[in-house]
Amino acid sequence: MVVGEYSTLYPSPLESWSMILVLLFVVGLSMIFEARDDYYRAKKDKETNNTTANKIVLNGEKVREETKKWAEFQVGDLVIVRNNEAFPADLVLLTSSELDGNAYVETANIDGETNLKLRQANKDLSDILQGGKLGDMNTAMRKSTGTEISIEAGPPTEKIYAFQATLKMQGETHPLSNYTFLHRGSVLRNTAWAIGIVVYTGPQTKIILNSADPPLKRSTIDRTVDKILYVVIFAQCCVVTVAVIGYLIWSSEHIQEKPELGYFSTWYLIPKGEDTNSFVFPNGLAYWLSYFILFNNFVPINIYVTMDLCNLLQGVFINNDITIYCEETDTAATCRSSNLCQELGMIEYIFSDKTGTLTQNVMKLRKVAVGAKSYGDLEHKGFDTAALEKDLGQGRNKDIENFLIVLSVAHTVVTDKDGVYQAESPDEAALVDGAAQIGYRFSTRRGERMEVEVQWERNPREYVIEAINAFSSKRKRMSCVCRRPDGTYVLMVKGADNIVLQRAEAKTDAKTLNTHLSAYANEGLRTLLVGSREISAEEFKKWKTQYDDASRSLGGNRKELLEAAAEAIEKDIHVLGVTAIEDKLQEDVAATISNLADAGIKLWVLTGDKVETAINIGYSCKVLVPDMKVIKLTSDSKEQINLRLENLVRQLRALSKGLDPPASDTKSSNDIRNVHLKSMGLVITGAALEHIMKHDVPRGMLLELGMACKVVIACRVSPLQKAELVQMVRQGIKPEPITLAIGDGANDVTMIQKAHVGVGISGNEGQQAANVSDFAISRFKYLQRLLLVHGRWNYRRICKVITYVFYKNFCLTLTLLYFSATTGFSGTSLYDSWVYTSFNIHTMLPICAIGCLDQDVRSETVELFPALYMTGRLNLDLNTRIIIQYILLAIVHSVIVVFWPYFSYFGLDQVDLGGLYVFGTLVFSCLVFTVQYRVMLITVTWTSITAIVLSVSFFLYFLFLLVYGVWYSLSWNFYWVPYKMMGSAIFWVVLFGVPATALYFDFVLHWVSREFFPTVMDFAVEADYMMTKAKKSSVMKSLAKKVKANVNALEGNKAGREVDNAHINDVEMTRYVSPQSRPSASAGPKGFAFSHPGEMPAQLHRQMTTNVGDHQSGDKSTKDPQPRQMDCLEPPHGRRGSIQDGKDTKIDMSGQTFKGHAWEDAKLGKNRPADESTWCGRFLQQKLPRLQKPLTPRVTMIVLTVVGCFFFLIGGLVVMGSQEAVYQMVQYDGNTKDYTSLGYEVEFQDCQLVAARNQSTRTCNITFTLQHDMKSPIYVHYGLTNFYQNYQSYVGDHSPSQLDGTTAEPGATCTYYRENAEGDAYLPCGLAANSMFNDTFSLKSPANLVMLESDIAWDVDRDRRFNNPSGYPDICTDGYQCLSETYPGYVAASEGVEDEHFMVWMRTAALNTFMKKYGRIEASLSKGDRLEFEVVSRFPVSPYEGGKAIIITNDSWIGGRNTFMGVAMITMGCIVFLTVLLMALKELIFPRKTGTQELLAEQANEAKDEPTATKGMIPRHGRGEVE
Repeated sequence: MVVGEYSTLYPSPLESWSMILVLLFVVGLSMIFEARDDYYRAKKDKETNNTTANKIVLNGEKVREETKKWAEFQVGDLVIVRNNEAFPADLVLLTSSELDGNAYVETANIDGETNLKLRQANKDLSDILQGGKLGDMNTAMRKSTGTEISIEAGPPTEKIYAFQATLKMQGETHPLSNYTFLHRGSVLRNTAWAIGIVVYTGPQTKIILNSADPPLKRSTIDRTVDKILYVVIFAQCCVVTVAVIGYLIWSSEHIQEKPELGYFSTWYLIPKGEDTNSFVFPNGLAYWLSYFILFNNFVPINIYVTMDLCNLLQGVFINNDITIYCEETDTAATCRSSNLCQELGMIEYIFSDKTGTLTQNVMKLRKVAVGAKSYGDLEHKGFDTAALEKDLGQGRNKDIENFLIVLSVAHTVVTDKDGVYQAESPDEAALVDGAAQIGYRFSTRRGERMEVEVQWERNPREYVIEAINAFSSKRKRMSCVCRRPDGTYVLMVKGADNIVLQRAEAKTDAKTLNTHLSAYANEGLRTLLVGSREISAEEFKKWKTQYDDASRSLGGNRKELLEAAAEAIEKDIHVLGVTAIEDKLQEDVAATISNLADAGIKLWVLTGDKVETAINIGYSCKVLVPDMKVIKLTSDSKEQINLRLENLVRQLRALSKGLDPPASDTKSSNDIRNVHLKSMGLVITGAALEHIMKHDVPRGMLLELGMACKVVIACRVSPLQKAELVQMVRQGIKPEPITLAIGDGANDVTMIQKAHVGVGISGNEGQQAANVSDFAISRFKYLQRLLLVHGRWNYRRICKVITYVFYKNFCLTLTLLYFSATTGFSGTSLYDSWVYTSFNIHTMLPICAIGCLDQDVRSETVELFPALYMTGRLNLDLNTRIIIQYILLAIVHSVIVVFWPYFSYFGLDQVDLGGLYVFGTLVFSCLVFTVQYRVMLITVTWTSITAIVLSVSFFLYFLFLLVYGVWYSLSWNFYWVPYKMMGSAIFWVVLFGVPATALYFDFVLHWVSREFFPTVMDFAVEADYMMTKAKKSSVMKSLAKKVKANVNALEGNKAGREVDNAHINDVEMTRYVSPQSRPSASAGPKGFAFSHPGEMPAQLHRQMTTNVGDHQSGDKSTKDPQPRQMDCLEPPHGRRGSIQDGKDTKIDMSGQTFKGHAWEDAKLGKNRPADESTWCGRFLQQKLPRLQKPLTPRVTMIVLTVVGCFFFLIGGLVVMGSQEAVYQMVQYDGNTKDYTSLGYEVEFQDCQLVAARNQSTRTCNITFTLQHDMKSPIYVHYGLTNFYQNYQSYVGDHSPSQLDGTTAEPGATCTYYRENAEGDAYLPCGLAANSMFNDTFSLKSPANLVMLESDIAWDVDRDRRFNNPSGYPDICTDGYQCLSETYPGYVAASEGVEDEHFMVWMRTAALNTFMKKYGRIEASLSKGDRLEFEVVSRFPVSPYEGGKAIIITNDSWIGGRNTFMGVAMITMGCIVFLTVLLMALKELIFPRKTGTQELLAEQANEAKDEPTATKGMIPRHGRGEVE
C-alpha cells in the first residue's frame, strides 16, 4: 500500500496511513495481552531474584552471616536457612538443628505436594559439624567453614527426583542421593535451621530446568480459522482476478486510440495523454495489486484479537463460577489456557485417572488378610481391629506381628512436631495409621533410626534402615533392609500383587492370596501384598557392598545399578498378607459420568489398580452398567492378545455391516456375536498394552475396538502408557476427535499435556497435575458444568463470532466489487480510506458482547438435557455448510446494501449529495447498520450489557463520522460530508430500508428453517423459554402469597398492615422451598422477626419495601426504632455464610426494607468467587437479568407486520414528497432523445461537438417548455452520462497541492487542443484533476429571469476547502500555472480556485451518470413557460459514447425525486404482508409443535443415540490399522 501510494509501480486505492494505524491498533491489542503476561512474569522473576538469603562467611577467625540476593549465590557457597524460609539455590544438606542432620522440607513449589518430606544429611559429616552440640547453630556455622569437604555432582538435569553425587571427606567417599538434596524454592519446615552447600544455581537449578513453557496448544477452532483464512485468501485472489479481467475488458472497449482523432476515446482518463499505462508494472499486474489492496478486508485482521478478547472473558467467567467452587478446600476453578475455552464444548473422548480423580484419594485401611483369615468389615465406620487384635495376642502370633511391623517400618512417612503423619502418598499414611490403630505406632524418625511404640511394651522399639529400594512406576514395589533391635537383618517389601508374587518363595499359598485379592478387589478396595525375608549378616554385608557401589556411581546408569541391586535382594519373599485400602468415590461422580455419557462423550478410565478393583469401581460410578458386555484383554501372552484382538475385530466388522459374525476362537467371555454395538465395554491391562502398542496392526485393531465400545478401562498402566493411549486416539481417528485428560497426580502429567485439553484436579497427591493443566478444578463433578455449560456456551459463542466476522467482511468487500463495475473496474474505493479501515473497529464491540455473554439456553436446561452438548461435539456451528450459508447471506445482504442507495442516487444527486464520499458513506452506514442488526438477530440472550454495548457502538460510529468530518487536515475530501449526509431526509429513509429489507429475508429464512426443518437446538431455545416463564410465574405467586401470610401473622392480623406486593414481585428467584409449620413470628422490645426454613430466592438482596408499622407497642415517639430482623434457617442459593445448626441467619429490615443478608464473612474462603448479591457478582456468575424471547412464528409475524407497516408509511411519504420535486431534462449532446414522443416542446440547434482537430468549442441555443409548475428556488444542472469521474486515476489526482497552484504544469498556456512534440497530433489539455469540463449555460429567455451562479457549492467549500494560496495571483507569473491559466477565458484570474463551478465539479461523482449544479433561479415558474438557454459546448462526448444534458429541478422535504424508491418500499410492504398472511395460514392449517420440556426430552433422547456422522467406523488400510 505504501509502495503503491509513493511510487509509480502500481496504484494504491487507499491511503497507507489509514491501514497502518488500524493495523497498529489490532496488533497493539495483541501486544497488550502478551505484554500483560510478560509484565507479571518479569515482575515475578524480579521478586524471586531479589529475594534474599544468608550466606555463611568466614571473616578472619569470626564467622558471620551475609545477606545476599538469590541471583548472587555461586556454587560452593555455604547457606544457612531458617524455619519457613525458602532455599535460594539447589543445595546439598550438610547439617541441621535436628538429630543426624535431618530436615523437613515442603516441595509444593516444585511438585505441588504440600506434605513434608524428610531430607537426611550424611550422618558422619553432620556429627562433625554439630560438634556434639545438637541445635547449636553457631558451632555448626563455625565448623562448616573449617571442615574440608569435596562434592562431585553430575551435570544439571531436569529430573526432579534424580541427583547423583559423591561426598569426599577425610579420605572417604560417601554417596549422595536425592534424600540429601534441597531444591531451590522448597521451604524448610519444622526445623529451626539447616546448613547447605550450593551445587546448582540460576538456570541450572532443577526448578528452572523444569520451568519450560508447557506445550503450545492451539484449539481446534483456531486451526479451523487458519484453514478458513487460507480459503478466504484464495477466494480474495480469485475475486481480484475477476475484477482485473473486468478492467482489461472494459479498458479494451473504452480506452481506445482513435487514429482519426489523434487521441484516445476516453481521453480524460489518460493523465499523460500519450499511453494507457502510466505505471512501471504492466496494467494487468498493476491493477491486480491495486485490487488486492482494495479487497484487503476479505481477510479480517481483527478476528484473532476479537477471539482473544472473548476467550479472555470466558476464562474469567470460569474462574469466578461459584458453582464449581469447593468451599471445603477453598478452591475455585482456574483457567490457564483461555484459548481452549471453546474446546471444552467439543470433547468426544475423556481420559480419566481413577485414584484421586474419580475417588477421594482419602485412603483408609479397611481390611487385611494374614494367612487364610481376613480381618475388617466394610460396614464398620473405620478399620475394625477387634478380631485382629484378638488373634495377635499381644505379639504372640508372629505372622501378624511381622505383618504389622512391615506396615509401621517400611515406609517414607515422617511426623511433624504435632505428631501428624506426613506421607508422600495417601496409601502409605493409611497403612501406617492402620498399624498404629492395632498397637504398632510409628512415633518418630531420627535419620536412619525409626521408633515404633508397641502398645503393650513400655519402651519403643528402634529399627535401623540400612538401605531403601525406592518405589517407582516401573518397579511397582518398595523395599527396605532393616536391622531389628536384636541386631538381625530383615527385608521388608510392599508392592503390587503380580510383582510380589513373581518374587515370592515357592511355598507361597498363591491360591489363598488370590482369593483374598479378588474378594477385596470386587469390593472396590486397593490391594497390596506385604512380605519379608530374613537376611543373614554375611548376605547383607555382601549385598550392601553392591548397593553402596551403585549409590556412589556418578555415571548415567546409577538408577539401573540400584534397580539391579534391588532385584538381587528381593527374592524368596515370604508373603505375610494382604492390605485393602478404601478410596471412596467422590460426590456425584456416578451422576456426572452418566450425564457425560448422555452428552455423547466416551470415557476411558486409565488406572494403576487391579482389573477387579477397576471393574468394581467402574460399576460403582456407572462407567459400566449391568447390561453391558465387558470384554477383557488381560493376557500377558503376545500371541493370545493378538488372536483375541483379531477375533473381536472380525466379529465387530461383521456386526457393523449387519452380517452374522463368525464364532470366536477364544473363550466365550470375549465373544460379541450377540452383543449390541453400543453396549460394550473394554477392559485391558498394561501388560497387554505393552505388546499391542509396539506394532501398528494390533494398535489399529485396539483403536477400532475401543471406538466401538462405550467405555474403555485400562488397568495397571504406567504414566507413559496413559499418554500413548491419548496419542493413539488423537492420531488414529480421522477427523481427529477432541480429547480431554483429567487427573490429579504427577503420574497424570504426560497424559494431561498430550490431550487437546488437560484438566487437573487439586487433590491429595499435590498440585502437579493442576499446575501443568489447562484448567484446574477441585472435584470431578465440576467437570460436568465445565463441559456441558461453559464449554457448550463458549463453543456456540465463538462460532457466532467467527462466522459473523467473516460474514461482515465479505459484505464489505462485495460492496466494493459491485461498485467497481460502475468505475470501469479501475479499483476506485467506494469509501474514504479512514472510514473503510475503521469498519472492523465499529463492528467489534457488539460481537464481543455476544462472544462473552450470549446463552442460547440456561445452564439448568443444559444440565437437564445433556444431549444438547452435541452442538460442539458434532461441530454443528462451524462447518462447511454453515460457512456457505454465511457466504450466501453476505451476498444477499451486500446486494441489498448497495442497491437501496443506488435507487436513491438520483434524488441525492439532485440535491448535490451525489458525490463519491457522500454516497460511499451512505452505503457504509447502511452496511454498518445491517451487520449490527445481524448481531441483534443472532443474540439470544439480551442483558443490560448487550444493549449498552450495541448502543455505544452506534454512538461511537456517529461520533467518529462527526469528528472525522471536521478533521480538515486528515481528509480534505471528506470534510463536512457526514453533516451534509445526515442533514438529508433521504439518508434516514435509506438507513431504515436497508436493514429492514435484510431483516425480512433473514426472518423468512429463519421461519422456514424452524417450521420445516427444526433442530434440537430450536426446540431447546423454545423449551428453555417456556420453562423459565412457567417457573417464574408460579414461583413469584407462591413467594408473594407466603411472604404476605407471614407478615400478616406477625402483625396479629391488624388492619392496614400488609406487605406491598408490588416490590415483592420484582424479586428474581430460582427456587423456593415452602415453609414448614413452625413458629412464624416473635416479638420483643427490640422489634420483631419472622422465619421460614428452606431455600430463599437467589436474588433476595433486592430491596422489598413493606408497609409494616412500628411494632413497639404503645411507644409511638421512638425516633430511632430498633432494626427488624427476618430469619431464615438456610442461606440463599449461591451464598454461604458461617451458619451454625439451629441458628437463624438475620436479614436486616431496618427502615421497613429488606437490605440483604448480614453475613459473617470472616470464615469465608479467600478464594471464594463473588456471589449474586452484587451487580458485579451477577455479571461474573452470568446471572444478569435478561430478556430472552425466541423467534417463534408468532413473534416473527408480529415483527414482520411492524416492519411492513413502516415500509408502507415511509414509502408513501417518499412518493408524496417526490411528487413535489419536479424534474425536467433536455439532452443536447451525445445520443439525444426524441422529445416530441415524450410530449416535450423542445427546440435546439446542433450542439454536438464534432471531434475534429481544428474545432475547440460550439455554441447553440436550447428552447423548451416546462411540463410542471415549479416553485422557487429552481436549480439548473449540468448532466453527464457515461462519464467516469469516479475512475481511480481521476479520483487520485484530486489533491489540494494541484488545486492551489503549488504544482507547476508543463506549458505556459493551454487551449483545448495542444500540439504534441512532433506537431502532427492534438491532445486534450490538462491533467484529469485540473480539468474543467463544464459547458457554459446562459439564460436568454424570459428576459426578466436571472440565473444566479453563486451559492451553488457547499458552504464549507466556499469558506474552507477552496482558497487561493498566499500571494495569489502574483505567484502565477513565478513559474506556477494557476487555474485561470489552465482555462483562460473561462476562469477569471480574480477567482482562481474560488470559482464555484469548479468547486461543484471537484465533488467527485459516485456514479458515471450524474448532474452538477450550475445555477439557480430565484423565481417560481408555471407549466407551459418557455425557457431558452445558450450553451457553449467545450468538449466532445461522442468518442466515449457519452451524453450531455441541461436539467431543471426543484426540491421537496425529501430532497430530490425518489419516486422509484418510494414505490419499491411500498412494494416491499406488500411482500411483507403477503408473507405474514402465508405464515398465518400455515400456522392455522399445519401448526408446528412448539418446544416444551417433554418435546425437548423426546428430541434429546433421539439425538443422543445419533451416530457422529463422519466419525463412525473409520476405513481401514490393507494392514488393518485405523488411520
